[in-house]
Amino acid sequence: MTKRLIGYVVLGVAAILVQKFLDDFASINLVSPQVVILFVIFLALREGQLFGMGGGFVVGLLHDLLTTHFLGYTSFVGVIAGFIAGFFYKESDAELAGKTFNFAWISAITLFFSELLALPIIAAGELNYFYVFLKFTLGTTVYTSVFAMIIVFVNGKKSRYV
Repeated sequence: MTKRLIGYVVLGVAAILVQKFLDDFASINLVSPQVVILFVIFLALREGQLFGMGGGFVVGLLHDLLTTHFLGYTSFVGVIAGFIAGFFYKESDAELAGKTFNFAWISAITLFFSELLALPIIAAGELNYFYVFLKFTLGTTVYTSVFAMIIVFVNGKKSRYV
């Protein structure tokens, strides 16, 4: 377990660094893929709901400390994402997390609902909630789902039928 925990710490730090890079260089109209949340979903699918929620809080808080937006947003979304993705946890399929297309659709569902629940925080002071919903909830979900598909293609198990 210690070896696996160290691996998760390394992956979490790598996710934060990739997230920072993508925030700077791959954001489209202030929408960037949420690699940190993809890592939290991976944790929840590998280890379960409580581990995903705890990992989401820690990684989100560390990400918030290293970025310029307000403290607590990513940790809040990370806890929600760990909670939602934890419902899809199966001990028998834990080794397949991030290797099958289930990861991509679970990521899309989890991202949509976690961003939807965080919408009042994002839209504070905005008059047009529908625009903020389209831009940040749907935009972030679609953009991050593309990155989830890339992870599946790179990391995926090769099927003997394809």
